[in-house]
Amino acid sequence: MIVMKKSLLIATFFIFQFSLFGVCQRHGMDGDPQERMEKMEAARVAYITNRLNLNSQQAQQFWPLFNEMEAAKKQIRKQIRKLVVENKNTESTDDQIKADLKKFFTLRQEELDVEKSYSEKFMKVLSPKQVVDLFRSEKEFTKMLIKRIRGKGKDKPEGD
Repeated sequence: MIVMKKSLLIATFFIFQFSLFGVCQRHGMDGDPQERMEKMEAARVAYITNRLNLNSQQAQQFWPLFNEMEAAKKQIRKQIRKLVVENKNTESTDDQIKADLKKFFTLRQEELDVEKSYSEKFMKVLSPKQVVDLFRSEKEFTKMLIKRIRGKGKDKPEGD
């Protein structure tokens, strides 16, 4: 039972990484949600392009691949979120929980497989160092964005 609770905690943390949209809404960032997401995406593109030092030819080849990878990962994350929501049912049997846990790890593995597959595709366009910097830059950008959003929320008075 403890292993299952830890696994669900891991799943919750994993989903938290991909819920920046919700964080933005909670802290009342100006503009409509679609506009905020577009601004965040534009900032991410600029950040990654700058960090990887992409030339125009690399950028032309890289961004379509990256967008394909992100679309595939988004579909997997959507399935994971659905699974976690369904797992809030405290009446689930041990067998159902085990099956859901197995499905969760299968989905996580699928996401890793997508990243692995695309890292090979990226190396046809980028240097190995740039590919490593890509994955590092994505994590750095996410941390920076969360820190920035949380910082803006601290300036707001309680009750807003």
